[in-house]
Amino acid sequence: MSNKKELHEIFTPTKPARLTFVERDKINDKLVNSLRTPGKQLIVYGHSGSGKTTLLVNKLHQLYEFHITTRCMQGITFEQIILDAFDQLNPFYTEEIKSETSINVSAEIKNEYLGIKTKINSSFSEKETSVKKRVLPPQLTPQALAKFIGETKACWVIEDFHKVDEEYRTLLSQIMKVFMDMADDYRTLKIIAIGAVNTARLVVKYDREMNNRVSEIMVPLMDKVELKEILVKGETLLNIKFPDEIKNLIIHYSNGIAAVCHNLALNICISLNINETVEKEIEVIHDSFEKALKTYIDESSDSLKEIFDKALKLEKQTKFDNYKIVVKALSFFQQDGATKQEIFQQIKKEDKKYPSSNLSFCLDKLRKEERSELIKFDEASGKYSFYDPFYRVFALVYFKNVVIKQTRKKNVYDEIPEINLVEKMYSQILEELKKVKGDLKLSG
Repeated sequence: MSNKKELHEIFTPTKPARLTFVERDKINDKLVNSLRTPGKQLIVYGHSGSGKTTLLVNKLHQLYEFHITTRCMQGITFEQIILDAFDQLNPFYTEEIKSETSINVSAEIKNEYLGIKTKINSSFSEKETSVKKRVLPPQLTPQALAKFIGETKACWVIEDFHKVDEEYRTLLSQIMKVFMDMADDYRTLKIIAIGAVNTARLVVKYDREMNNRVSEIMVPLMDKVELKEILVKGETLLNIKFPDEIKNLIIHYSNGIAAVCHNLALNICISLNINETVEKEIEVIHDSFEKALKTYIDESSDSLKEIFDKALKLEKQTKFDNYKIVVKALSFFQQDGATKQEIFQQIKKEDKKYPSSNLSFCLDKLRKEERSELIKFDEASGKYSFYDPFYRVFALVYFKNVVIKQTRKKNVYDEIPEINLVEKMYSQILEELKKVKGDLKLSG
């Protein structure tokens, strides 16, 4: 078979999808219009794994010849963000890229760029610890950076800006204002800040005059049809066949998260020793799906333990162990979750004195990164559910003794034994598989 494709280019849980990219009709027009509008700055936000980076990268490839990306992390300074963008422009001001494109940077601007680069390289300050630190020169102003990016006809993507200290977010607001003001000179010039769910206003704090010039785009979790399209595209490219039952199970456990869908599909193919497009069509069997689940759990067990430790930690001694109470109650419901009132009624079965205000506070906190973003809220249904379907399975295992003893009105949190997470989680998933197998139906 000609035109073979490699497996890791088709199912890509750790990088933006290209071959299996799925158009997001619900937000596509708003994103494209914002990208095409001169001076419009963007904030793209949503759950980790929802596909926001994949969507944006594919649209940028369609609309832009180039873009530069700065990836933020905890502790990064604003100076480092500026210098990172400046460094990535270097190829545009040499013969590496310019000679292959229509970009024509004037000699004056090129000399200005190279002059600042020389100052940066010569301004290394060496401390007593022999650690060298680059200093941001006064010549590298927001206006200068905007001009250098504008000349290349590129845009600037800033990923995970919610990880940056709050004081620097205000500075980004100021740079966005500069980029807006220079849109008359450079029509493609814009900043695209990518952040976590519910963080649009945390990513950037901007003033009133920017309200109509910043587009906030929420990328929702994928629906069942979109997840199914990933699998359909993948099976066509690899010449394999996912039976409808297997598709439904993958979609169920993906819980709207594209990265999980890619991961499970990838693990299935690896279990079948499929590394590229096959000559003769192979049909995926149920045993391969169970192996893929186990592989996913094996790879995730340690990180899941850390996620729950972070989500359930006690910051101070209180009358109620609130986060454990709420997460335990939510684990009693199916994967699509429950409303706040339903969760509250579940809690009241064990403690009639538990206050509803505590529940509201915890549900809000558990949706944020500081509590591992353990749960999510669906506005359409009004339900809270675990962000990752495996979080619920882990919760069932974590509170195993609590669930068993729930009819005994006593606090048994301290009696939870150390358990073999992988074995117990896998056992629980197999039990759940028996329940959902055959019950999940997709139209078409």
